[in-house]
Amino acid sequence: MRMLAPLLVLAMLGGCGGGAGGASTPSKQGRFDAQRAFRDLRAQVRIGPRPAGSAGSRQEVRLIARRLREAGVPEVRVQRPYRNVVGRIPGEVPGTVVVGAHHDTKDHIPGFVGANDGASGVAVLLELARGLPQRLSGPSIELAFFDAEEARGDRPFDLDGARGSGQFVRYARRGGLQGSPALDEIRAMVLFDLVGDCNLEIPREENSDPGLYRLFSDAAQEVPISPSPFVGRAPLVLDDHAPFEHAGIPAVDLIDFDYGPGPTPGAYWHTRRDNLDHVCARSLDAVGEPALAALPRIR
Repeated sequence: MRMLAPLLVLAMLGGCGGGAGGASTPSKQGRFDAQRAFRDLRAQVRIGPRPAGSAGSRQEVRLIARRLREAGVPEVRVQRPYRNVVGRIPGEVPGTVVVGAHHDTKDHIPGFVGANDGASGVAVLLELARGLPQRLSGPSIELAFFDAEEARGDRPFDLDGARGSGQFVRYARRGGLQGSPALDEIRAMVLFDLVGDCNLEIPREENSDPGLYRLFSDAAQEVPISPSPFVGRAPLVLDDHAPFEHAGIPAVDLIDFDYGPGPTPGAYWHTRRDNLDHVCARSLDAVGEPALAALPRIR
């Protein structure tokens, strides 16, 4: 993902995104188990670097698919050529809400394990798969773990990032292929990215739908989460929600794009310091617990 400075935003018309593993049995519905989510985060970090197309990426895909099946999610599929892992939690009314995170790590950074970017989002989604009802009263939820979010090498993000999520939307435009729902079935898209920072703050990203963001902000007050991480406003971030926005789908990017000391995006972003020392289970809880309440409300 990549953040655009305000002047650059005005000059552009959108873009695309700049303990041990333990068992994964379903949890008691309605409860987000932050410690188990953190074990999933740790299991990904143990794999090591996971850039798209690598051996580490293939191991990551197998881990995600296994955890989803253990959580009772039916019809888990792996898309091709980019290896998006998708699984649906069925709902009782028509329509689908896509809930996403990216599973790849940035290439060409020796030793980069992506504890926050993007193991944290994957860990939150896996725990949501366990905590959400096995059948929803509203629309279905499509859990989408995107491959190839990171641009390759020094290529610009707006030209080379969000390749996996772009593929997901292309399959949706073609009537729903390889596990993507048909485009006209998708009611909203929610993205979790960089949500493990121990000093978690998730302002509303400029292009994110205000109503969707408010659902999570309100849920954090109800749970309650204190202090709520859902505060403030942020410039536009290029991320995996962009292909959905370009397709006319309301989307929200729940992202803390200020990781470590110094100016945004922070000193830990896309460095070897994005490791287990700089992510916390309590941050996964601060976003995951409200998500359990907010996601079933999306209509």
